[in-house]
Amino acid sequence: MTTTAHTALLALCLSLAVLLGSTGCGEDEAASNDGKKIFYDARRSAHKSLDPPKQFDGASAEIVMNVFDTLVEYDYLARPYRLAPNLLESMPEKSADGRTYIFRLRKGVHFHDDPSFPGGKGRELNADDAIYSIKRFADANVNLKSWVLMAGFVEGLDAFREKTRELGKNVDYDALEVAGLRKLDDHSFEVEFTQENPLALFPFAMTSLSIVPREAVEKYGEDFANKPVGTGPFQIKQYARRGTMILEKNPNYHGRYPNEGAPGDAEAGLLEAAGKPIPFLDEIHMPLIEEPQPAMLKFRKAELDWIGIDKDNFPNMAFKAEDGSFHLKDEYARLYNHYAEPSLAAEYFAFNLQDPLFKDNKALRQAFALAIDTPAFIDLLLNGRALPLQTIVPQPIAGSEEDIGFEYYRQNRELARQKLAEAGYPNGEGLPEVVFEYRAATKDARQGFEFIRNELAEVGIRAKASFNTFSAFLKKIETGNFQIASSGWQADYPDAENFYQLVYGPNRTPGPNSSTFANPEFDALYEQTRYMENGPERFALFERMAEIMKDEVPLLLRYNGIAFGIYQKNLHNLKRHMLVDKPYKYIDKVGEPVL
Repeated sequence: MTTTAHTALLALCLSLAVLLGSTGCGEDEAASNDGKKIFYDARRSAHKSLDPPKQFDGASAEIVMNVFDTLVEYDYLARPYRLAPNLLESMPEKSADGRTYIFRLRKGVHFHDDPSFPGGKGRELNADDAIYSIKRFADANVNLKSWVLMAGFVEGLDAFREKTRELGKNVDYDALEVAGLRKLDDHSFEVEFTQENPLALFPFAMTSLSIVPREAVEKYGEDFANKPVGTGPFQIKQYARRGTMILEKNPNYHGRYPNEGAPGDAEAGLLEAAGKPIPFLDEIHMPLIEEPQPAMLKFRKAELDWIGIDKDNFPNMAFKAEDGSFHLKDEYARLYNHYAEPSLAAEYFAFNLQDPLFKDNKALRQAFALAIDTPAFIDLLLNGRALPLQTIVPQPIAGSEEDIGFEYYRQNRELARQKLAEAGYPNGEGLPEVVFEYRAATKDARQGFEFIRNELAEVGIRAKASFNTFSAFLKKIETGNFQIASSGWQADYPDAENFYQLVYGPNRTPGPNSSTFANPEFDALYEQTRYMENGPERFALFERMAEIMKDEVPLLLRYNGIAFGIYQKNLHNLKRHMLVDKPYKYIDKVGEPVL
């Protein structure tokens, strides 16, 4: 930075300090960086666990994916989304019968240095680590949530899980063989699946199946959730659930930036780093800032590098064009870059079907669905940045309403009142006040509930809200201590099956089926479609599954959001990937932001 530019920056800092009541503009912090490339990215909620198979929330996953590695990962630049090797030399080799794959590990990959290893030096990754991690993922005493995403996949793994349930905690994995897991040598192993399965490799890219070292798990026990040791691009420098989490670069990381991209990536400068070692950043600073306005103030002062625009700032900074595209206003387009990308997430309300009010009253659940105007919610509270869900499957994923031509409920207050009467509560008479559980206490959550409350009141339904910390919310869901929960599901992998499993009977709590919905026809259809390739036959079965969900209303479908974010002009290589939420290892930071 030139002396003139430095003086101008200091003057701007002093001006902002006066206007915003700040004591500085990052000058002290910048001076202490010692030339390091530091990326600043706020966390919206505190993580629950950094132990891969025990974490099941986005706040945890965004850290886990940067501290640990999976066997395969998503190609950062490719669209449509596809898998690529990560800890493997190449994608697994498939046998002629389609059921057996050989996994060959990269050589020379080491775990982070840690006291759990002799001399504190991280040792080389081997096939035993991969098999150990897969077994631990399947252990019924360790993994209470994400196991369902691999249930029935691997020969003998379900039986292994049941055995761990019988034996209790601290099972000796070496004493329990899994027929479908076979070590070939120190750097290769074989996985035999129960049948040919187009989804077979997707679970190996999930953060919950990250590879962990036995030594660290045994040394730290339950505290491994706070002292994670992996092979990932970063490691923990400063641990803080409620403060600033700091990750520092793994200087021995094995990865390289992609050599190829999607059409347009070269023109956008996304291939300038092709083939270079990653990560480029030295540290990631992740302060916990739960409310959007303080985060935006920090972003505007270049104290954060990347942020999603909240609904209050959107009208001032951006706009939705007549063709449905999103843009920054000119004065902000000069300062920042932006993206708008349909998410792979479904937002919905889950009814607790064990609650006496909703358990056997389908008409009552239908009344709720008919009472709410979701498009109006999107326009008023989301700046139009979402698409109303017609099925549980977000539009970008094959098998959504785009492929099956399905339509969900539209607001119809007269019909909602008829359904209330059918449910035994004409005009809402005798209907107890219902409680909506929210996973945050933010202003957006409160405003969102006020919209819902007013919509329901129009047809005679009284509602109140309980605003929880995320941990308290999860506990209520896990124990079934709720009536209606404001919930969402981010794709684990880009397939419709990952969303229909949310209401598959055997996945009931503690699995992802928090509504505890169970329908024999739906379950049979789910099992039939699970291992099918996409196409007209599978889509026809999805249509019937969508009809059952619409009729029974275990979930009240809401919307598929559109991620709209902005980032400083000096960031390079940022391409929004909806399955790699925090792609820190690919991002570079060059020069100064535009002020």
